[in-house]
Amino acid sequence: MNKIHPKKIKYWLGDFSANLFATLLARVLKGLPPRAMIFMARILGTMAFHLVKRYRIRVLGNLSLVFKEEKDLEEIKKLAKEVFFNFSLTPLETLYAYIHPFEKFVLKIEIQGKENLQKALAQKRGVIGLGLHLGPFTLVGARLALEGYPFNLIINEGKFPKLWKRLSDYQRKLGQNPFPPKPASVSVKKSLNALRRNEILYLVADEQQIQGGLPVPFFGQTAFTPPGPAIFSLKTGAPILPMFIVREAGIPRTLVIGSPVEIERTSNGKKDTELLTAKFTRVIEDIVRQYPSQWPWLNRRWKLPYQKGSLDMGEQEV
Repeated sequence: MNKIHPKKIKYWLGDFSANLFATLLARVLKGLPPRAMIFMARILGTMAFHLVKRYRIRVLGNLSLVFKEEKDLEEIKKLAKEVFFNFSLTPLETLYAYIHPFEKFVLKIEIQGKENLQKALAQKRGVIGLGLHLGPFTLVGARLALEGYPFNLIINEGKFPKLWKRLSDYQRKLGQNPFPPKPASVSVKKSLNALRRNEILYLVADEQQIQGGLPVPFFGQTAFTPPGPAIFSLKTGAPILPMFIVREAGIPRTLVIGSPVEIERTSNGKKDTELLTAKFTRVIEDIVRQYPSQWPWLNRRWKLPYQKGSLDMGEQEV
């Protein structure tokens, strides 16, 4: 008899537990106002900060790497606690948006820069939404879908397929069209078709990607960055527009749609991709710098390839 690998059992249990927790949490959130959800996130974030040492060290290390010249240790610790609070709030908001009428939550998010989107769509080449894990990023598509904009996004299913299927079902109910990155040929075809239909293709590009990522500056350090937005933009002519939602006092308030990222073409396609990737990464850096507590800081963003066994910047004790 073939033995089941321990990792498969671990992931199955994790997937089952996460789904069960999401079911119970949805029932709890159904009868609560947004302020109660914020209170829950504050408790969960505080618990995670104190109990999950591994991620506390990583967040403190990343914050220290970026803000060591601007903030002292106490300021960094205070900022880290807010990071854990905001990170805990994101999945609660996703569930809350799914189980409550749109007008009670999602429609209350104001849109700033809608003219940038309309002008970009007038070019009839589609729009690449430049996404990042800032604030309630899972609600960007929901809010724009309510305005009538077709919204497509690539979502990585990770190691918990049932949980991610559930999340995809939520996103479809909220008016979005999610699809996985694999197989790559299918994902690329769906992405190009969405742009040809003059729709929004939302690509989150703020995480480390060693395989296939391009080394570009991010907060003064080399970060391997997914070049997808640059590749699709250069291939189709679709403009890249930053899209993110900002919280105020824990409540999603404003969906910001920025101006298009400027494209400079040369005779070298590879160089064009590198330049555009560096440009949109600078845009992401500027956004994170404005709202540092609403970005998770959990990713090993500055880990370099071929350094197995060494500590990355975000793993050092503070």
